[in-house]
Amino acid sequence: MKSSMLALLIAVVSTGAAANSYQNESSVDYINGDFGTSDIDSWTLKHQYFFNAVDTSGKTPLAEAAFINKNASVFGTLSHNPIKNLNGNAWSVGGEYMDQSHNFYGQLEWSHYSGTDQQDVDGTVGYFISNDWLVGAIFEHDRPDQGGSSTNYGVMTKKLWDLGTGDMMNLEASILDYRNASGTRYGVGADYYFGKNFSAGVGYEWISDNVLSESDDSLSLRAKWFALPNLSLSAGVAFDALETGDDLYQLGASYRF
Repeated sequence: MKSSMLALLIAVVSTGAAANSYQNESSVDYINGDFGTSDIDSWTLKHQYFFNAVDTSGKTPLAEAAFINKNASVFGTLSHNPIKNLNGNAWSVGGEYMDQSHNFYGQLEWSHYSGTDQQDVDGTVGYFISNDWLVGAIFEHDRPDQGGSSTNYGVMTKKLWDLGTGDMMNLEASILDYRNASGTRYGVGADYYFGKNFSAGVGYEWISDNVLSESDDSLSLRAKWFALPNLSLSAGVAFDALETGDDLYQLGASYRF
């Protein structure tokens, strides 16, 4: 019986491992850290469905296949974020629109926090300057549980560089103006792809002019490895994350089919 179950598990994980496309991706992420005097143990489940199969047969890194091929999708997430005795459950739905026939881009996500009236809407409207370079305008609309709302605006860019050696590099940057807090959030990041299956990256975020500030900036390190073409593992750490002021540790996995 145990042998049969093990064989079934191996068969499921290996399904599509040699395939050159996928249309669904399911992932799970775990985050651990501190928020003041409270511990954070957060779980997030996500499923993404692509309207057309994502081609992975080229030299593009597996993590960037949908971006390069401009595959539109819809997705949903479910999060569990307990702090002490409070259970901060949340869910979201959204979509990402892009197409090979034109260069326009759009992304929208609506989030709701269970047991409260808090809702968030995040979005991006962009344009592909080239097939591997996206620029866009971003917004975040927040409606807290206790009433009142605010909308923050900014810009972003993402560029994938082919280094001509079989390796690639992803560069990203964003600026978001907090209209009600008299501050601006900046972020830059880079990921180096060692072939198609493995990447290591770094990110840096800060508020207004607090560059290289011990208490008002955040440095993150991350890595992602496709153990199989349809199975990936990821890990990361954010030192003094802007959201919590403390270090956050992340582990994740995703499965494509």
